[in-house]
Amino acid sequence: MRDIALIVHVGAGILAVLLGIPAIVMTLRRRRLNWVGEVYHWVIAVVCLSALVMVPYDWKRLWFFWPVALATYLFVYLGQRAAESPGGLWYRGVLRGYGGAWIAVWTAIAITSIPDRPWTWAIPIVVGSLLIEWLCLRPAAAWKAVDR
Repeated sequence: MRDIALIVHVGAGILAVLLGIPAIVMTLRRRRLNWVGEVYHWVIAVVCLSALVMVPYDWKRLWFFWPVALATYLFVYLGQRAAESPGGLWYRGVLRGYGGAWIAVWTAIAITSIPDRPWTWAIPIVVGSLLIEWLCLRPAAAWKAVDR
């Protein structure tokens, strides 16, 4: 079961990395939920679920991925909910939700790929969070436009 979960996890993780930015960009351009955002949501759900399946096999080393997986899914859920009902500051929910999930995936990659350098988890969090907040404070005019 662990091997199957690992294969599914890696495959979904690759898709999540590839779909993160297109999901954000297409959702902000179209100002609504679209197929890329929907697929991204479900890919992140698979990443999180497969992580939860694998954690018990190496509890001492991986226990912290349970709260990380839950938080990652909550981020993408926030982004999807914001995309489903645009209005007001909806773009902030999309940026923080979809972007936060994408940052979490990159953080998990850094933690597991470079275990000898524990500080590496901070790089995607700091850089990604600063970029997201900068975009939230300086949104494109099209994101704030009201349909008539």
